[in-house]
Amino acid sequence: MQRAQLERALELKRSGRLDEAVIVLEALLADDPRNSVALAHLAQVQLRRRRPADALAELEKAEAAGGATAFTARVRGDALYRLNRHRQAARAYEEADALGDGDAWTMAQLARCRLRDDDLDGARDAAARAVERDPESAVGWVVQGDVALRAGDQALAEDQFARAHELAPDDQYAYARLIEARLLQLEPEQRGRELEVLLRSSGRENRFLGAALARLRREVGDDAGAAAAWRRTRPAGDDHFARAQEGYALRRAGKLDEAAVLLRDVLLEDPADVILFRTYVSLQRQRGELDALRQTLQELLPIAGARKGAVYGELRKLGELGKLPE
Repeated sequence: MQRAQLERALELKRSGRLDEAVIVLEALLADDPRNSVALAHLAQVQLRRRRPADALAELEKAEAAGGATAFTARVRGDALYRLNRHRQAARAYEEADALGDGDAWTMAQLARCRLRDDDLDGARDAAARAVERDPESAVGWVVQGDVALRAGDQALAEDQFARAHELAPDDQYAYARLIEARLLQLEPEQRGRELEVLLRSSGRENRFLGAALARLRREVGDDAGAAAAWRRTRPAGDDHFARAQEGYALRRAGKLDEAAVLLRDVLLEDPADVILFRTYVSLQRQRGELDALRQTLQELLPIAGARKGAVYGELRKLGELGKLPE
């Protein structure tokens, strides 16, 4: 019976029916709360539902019941990366590697963590290992291109993104990075114009090209243009990352009222995002909107999860003393 439930949950997970997968896994765990396999898959489902703090809680139970595995370590790395805890994520990916993980994705993510930590040599080594693990996968070539761009070698980055695009022609991110690497070899004033032309023609369905345009706009100091570009990347208005980036761009552009509204909405959807939380708190203090900040913090408390202490700490600073809600 439990095997059938687990297989059903995995089928639901593969098909993207994540809420249903949670229901099946939680029913299985009600009968067998120390089923480490079910707990680990529940963690991955929660991560895919954009609930990384919940994923980490399930992983803790899974590893307490069955010990750490390459799978649990990798999922832990993904959850920590999502929470912008890049050094801890790097350690988790290294642990996954030590436990026998052979996936190119793990090394690619380790490379991204190293880039976030400004460790270019470490990133370059991890990216090379990603390609070694699976030369026919685009993921390693993409992250090698990312490393080359960070190092300022746009020509090398173009070659590596081109290889990724060749291996995965339908991968919109790899294609967008290829275009970005080519544009970076043009004069700054030409870059945005060329990309705008592409976005009006064959590239209009690729949201990652819009993100590339936003980055190019920021490079030339056009934060209002960057905000507009991020807005264009989310046709249905439900892209959490793009909305957060638009909010950051609006803040840099001095459009503080618009930024505050947008960042508040995104924070209430994802209270685990540490950078977003700190940015929103700082912004509202800058604007002197302490009542609005207090209200948002009070709304966050019931959903803050592992971030509840940070939320409560900010309320204390505002004079909202008392005990945490049970």
